[in-house]
Amino acid sequence: MSPQKNRKTYDAETRRRAVKALAAGSGHRALAGALGLPEATARQWARAYAVGGASAVMNAGATHRIYPYELKLSVVKDRFEHGMSVRDVMIKYGVPSESSVKTWCRQYREHGAEALIDRPRGRKPKKHDPEESE
Repeated sequence: MSPQKNRKTYDAETRRRAVKALAAGSGHRALAGALGLPEATARQWARAYAVGGASAVMNAGATHRIYPYELKLSVVKDRFEHGMSVRDVMIKYGVPSESSVKTWCRQYREHGAEALIDRPRGRKPKKHDPEESE
């Protein structure tokens, strides 16, 4: 079974209620309790709200963003060399995804700065063999 099948999605009304609570100053634990969300989801939404406001919560995961190498490296260096928290680097660099920051940090820790360079994805195109077309 794919991981997506186990993933819970939340309707617009739940997200609107979350935005209203976050705008009123609720923390992630209060948000989780009030809306019946897992704490991890409430924490992600609170961090996303701190970075991008209401639209970051309402449209979470709707778009796939590609970040430049320099930004990824700056995020990682601020985390490791300057001791900034995940939340603080998310806000500083405008990255609404906690998982992106954590992934970049893990890649950097395991494989160095080169791991942050975007690589082409998918299948390699087949090379055309002129002898096949004859």
